[in-house]
Amino acid sequence: MSNQLHLTYGSITPQLIRLCIPLLCANVLQQLYNIINSLVVTYYIGDNAFAALGVAESVMNLFIYVITGACMGASVLIAQFYGEKNFPRLRQQLYVSAVLMGSCTLIAVLLGQIFLPQLLAIIQTPESLLEDVSIYLRIILLGMLFTFTYNYLASTLRAVGDTKAALCFLFISLLYNLAAAWLFVAVMDLGITGTALATASAQMLSSLLCYLYIRKRRPFLRVERADMKMEKSLVHLTSSYAAVAALQQSSLYLGKLMIQSAVNGISLISTAPISAFTAANRVENFIQAFGSSGCEATAIFIAQNRGAGEEQRTLQGFLRGFSLLTAMGLLFSLLMHLQARPLSVLFLGNDLESVALCISYLQVISWFYYLSFLGHAFVGWFRGNGRMNITFWGTTIQIAARVVGTYLLVDAMGLDAVALATGLGWVLIVAFHSTVFYLGWKGIWPKDLNLHHDIPDT
Repeated sequence: MSNQLHLTYGSITPQLIRLCIPLLCANVLQQLYNIINSLVVTYYIGDNAFAALGVAESVMNLFIYVITGACMGASVLIAQFYGEKNFPRLRQQLYVSAVLMGSCTLIAVLLGQIFLPQLLAIIQTPESLLEDVSIYLRIILLGMLFTFTYNYLASTLRAVGDTKAALCFLFISLLYNLAAAWLFVAVMDLGITGTALATASAQMLSSLLCYLYIRKRRPFLRVERADMKMEKSLVHLTSSYAAVAALQQSSLYLGKLMIQSAVNGISLISTAPISAFTAANRVENFIQAFGSSGCEATAIFIAQNRGAGEEQRTLQGFLRGFSLLTAMGLLFSLLMHLQARPLSVLFLGNDLESVALCISYLQVISWFYYLSFLGHAFVGWFRGNGRMNITFWGTTIQIAARVVGTYLLVDAMGLDAVALATGLGWVLIVAFHSTVFYLGWKGIWPKDLNLHHDIPDT
């Protein structure tokens, strides 16, 4: 077992950066998955298929958010057991997680296949797109089993500090996805079926590579027959961590859907607001990759050191992560404000109406953007300490504020209402997290979380 995976000793800041960089690259590669599919569909199939892909992704993304959230929650326990060096308990936890989350994924896939027509009717899928959307989603839903497997194994590797391996396998599967999509669509003329097959088989490849790597290079993670026990305490703990994290991710996505609905409502005369919002979201998604990577790196570091009983080092890791994320947040806020025009033109070209709306949106939200990075730092702290309920309530407060603020202000402010409501949501989540952190620091709530001690230099 390589000692470099341990985060319970050594210089903290370089460790956080080494953790964060592969996570950031992985987040960017995940975004490229969708971009590749969009480009292939646009150039080789046509507008109807592109629209069908957009509708299908609104359903697909909900499954992905829930799966990644559940895996993220369970990985906190893995990191804690790893920091504790309790490898039998760690392997038992891996088995429990696989059984619980794998079963839930299988059930969700079966229900999705059975009730797909009803689901497509609920989201008002146009008749002209129905066939393509159905074909695509039936294949993708089967591929969700591989999506779960990859996320489960990749989050396990990240939890023990091995962030590079999962990144490498993701990159290989991305190259495969590009080649397969071209072969199935451009050469074999399979249409949107070929796009779905390329994506699903790429997920299968990445999960297979993760599995083989663990079997070969990380033997302490190999689950044997002796580890296959559904111990009641672990079942309860895993269920609570995974379920709360999955709820947090799904509530975030559902909130985004509701905000998109409000944007659609102001686009009855012109589609410019939708185009501007789509472009702004692409800018935000790229920037948020830095914040979410820092959040996950902080959570992994904290969970390992918490498991090892290193309380002072746990707090030091949070403070270093907080400083790094704050600096990045301020930098991106400044860049977004100053470079709003070139960023808008990059995605919208010469569409003057859309560009003007996008510039205004980016400049309004830039005044608040650093707060989202502060929020990421606190989420890393609470998640690493296993306080998943705090991250859930913080996300719920933020999303509620964004949705309510958007609908209250949208008639008067248009697209800028979304930017302002989003900023106010970040103000509330940072205030909430800061208050809960202070209560823990003072040992007020919970009583056994008194962190008020001297912090030695490292």
